[in-house]
Amino acid sequence: MMLSGQESQRWCLLLQLLLCGFLPLLGIIPVRATQLQGLTPLALACFQSGQLNACQAALLRAEALQRRAGAQSNYPCQTLLLGLQADVIMSQLRAGRGDDALIMLEEVSNSCRGL
Repeated sequence: MMLSGQESQRWCLLLQLLLCGFLPLLGIIPVRATQLQGLTPLALACFQSGQLNACQAALLRAEALQRRAGAQSNYPCQTLLLGLQADVIMSQLRAGRGDDALIMLEEVSNSCRGL
């Protein structure tokens, strides 16, 4: 069975969402304070290239951070991270938000310090 390019992208996205949901629960993705700093270059690489590896790494790191923000009841930060995750996914689908995604990344960096 051959999948079209669009179907293949959908399956890839579904797999990523599943991984984002389950890997942190299994303890495979450790959450460290340095992850917020590491998120910025990954997200920028994703926004610039849309490459699967860069976007996947940014998505996984943002997922771990947003779960941590939620656990700390830091809901403004958690909400921003969820928005950033949407921007990463849209970049993968070649439907990025351009400068608005960069603004979201800056807001995450400013609002989620200490996470």
